[in-house]
Amino acid sequence: MWPSCWVWRGDLMREISVEHLARVEGHGSIEVVLEGDEVKRAFLRIYEGPRFFERILIGRRYYEVPDITARICSICPDPHQVVSSRAIEKAMGVRVDRQVEVLRELQLISDVIHSHALHLFFLALPDFLGYEDAVSMAGKYPETVKLALKVKRAGNAIKETITGRTVHGVVTKPGGYTRVPRSEELERLARQLEESIDGAREAVRVFSSLEMPSFARRSNLYMAVDPGEAYGYSGDYVLVSDGGRYPVERYMELTNETTVGHSSAKHSSYKGRSFMTGALARLLLNRSRLYGEAREAYGKLEGKIDDANPFSNNLAQAIELLYSVERAVDLINSLLDEGLKDELMVEVSPRAGKGIAAVEAPRGLLYHHYRLDDDGRVIFANIVTPTAQNAANIDDHIRTAVGNLRGLGDEELRFKLEMLVRAYDPCISCSVHLVRLRRE
Repeated sequence: MWPSCWVWRGDLMREISVEHLARVEGHGSIEVVLEGDEVKRAFLRIYEGPRFFERILIGRRYYEVPDITARICSICPDPHQVVSSRAIEKAMGVRVDRQVEVLRELQLISDVIHSHALHLFFLALPDFLGYEDAVSMAGKYPETVKLALKVKRAGNAIKETITGRTVHGVVTKPGGYTRVPRSEELERLARQLEESIDGAREAVRVFSSLEMPSFARRSNLYMAVDPGEAYGYSGDYVLVSDGGRYPVERYMELTNETTVGHSSAKHSSYKGRSFMTGALARLLLNRSRLYGEAREAYGKLEGKIDDANPFSNNLAQAIELLYSVERAVDLINSLLDEGLKDELMVEVSPRAGKGIAAVEAPRGLLYHHYRLDDDGRVIFANIVTPTAQNAANIDDHIRTAVGNLRGLGDEELRFKLEMLVRAYDPCISCSVHLVRLRRE
C-alpha cells in the first residue's frame, strides 16, 4: 500500500499526509490539517525541482526549440513540439499549408489517444474496480486490458509514422516536417486505427457504467482552446465557461500565475477564481463540434457528465478517446484522397519577433511564448502547462472533499483523495516552473 503519516496533536488536530501519489506522472503528495471539523489546510504539494527549460532555451536557434521542449515530458512531448513550432512561426511570420496543419493535428491526436488510454485503463480504472493496479485487474478483465493496449498502441503508431519515434520525435520543426510519411504508411496506420476503435468504445462503455463519486462537487470554471469548425486541439482563441473568448496572446490575463509556498508549480487564476482545463473543459465548451460515434455517445451520456464533478473528467476522456480515433482515420483518409505532397519545409528566414501559441495537451491548455533576436535565437521563453493551471483548482477540490469526508477513517480518506487527484490526470513533471530570483 502507499505510504502515509498520521500525527495527532492533542484531542482536536490531526495531520494527514499521502507522501507519494501513486499512478500519476511525476512526484507529489497530499497534505491535510484538520482542527476539529475545520479544514485548516488541504493541498497538493508538488515538490519536484524546476528543470529550467525556459532558461535552457535562451540563446538556442529557433529550429532547436521543438526538440528541446519535447524533453519536458515523455507522456506529452508532441503538444510541446507542435505549440513551440507554431509560436516560432508566429514570431517569424511563417505560414504553413494545410498538409502540415493536418499532420500536426494528427500528432496532437496521437498524444490524446495514447495518454487517455494509459490513464483511463491503467491509472484510473483500478480505483473504480477496487484493484491496486492494472496488473492485478487484468486477471478478471483480460479482454478490457487487451483492447486498452491495442488502442494505446494505435496512438503510439501515429507518433512513429508522423514523427519517426514513439517518444520524442525528430522531424517536427518550425516551417513543417523534415520528412513526410508515405501513402502506404498512412494506409497501414488507418487500418490499425480502425481495428483499435473497439478499445475506445470499451472505454466509453466501462466509464459510463461506473458510479462517479460526488464528494468533491463544487462549482467549476473551465477553459479550452477554440478549435474552430471541428472538435480539435489547437486554435488561436481560448474559450471560458463564463462566456469569454480571448486571443491566445492574452494568456497572461487568463492564467495570472503566482508562486505558492507549498508547490514548485505556479498556480493560476482567472478573475480571482481557480479554473479547470482538460478533457472535461474541452467537452463542455466544444461539444457542439463533435461528430460521428463520439457525438452519439455524448448525446446518450450527457446526463452523466456533471460539470461540477471533477470525476466526470474520466468519462469526458473516454468520449475524447473515441472521437480522436475516428478523427485520426478521417484526417488520414483526407490526406490520401487529396494526394500526399512530398514537399520541403517552408523556408524560414530568421528575424526578430514575438510569438505566442496554444494547443491542447491531453491534460489541458498549453501555452508557449517566445521572443527571438535578429538571428532567430531565443531571448525570452515562457511555458505555461495545463497541470500548473489546474493546480489551484485541484487544491480547491481537495478542500471540498476533505470537508465532506472528514468523518472517514485514515485509509479510506487517503485513498479517496488520491483518487480525486488522479481524476485530473496530472502531469507533475511538466508543471514545475522557472522562478526568477533577484539579488538585492
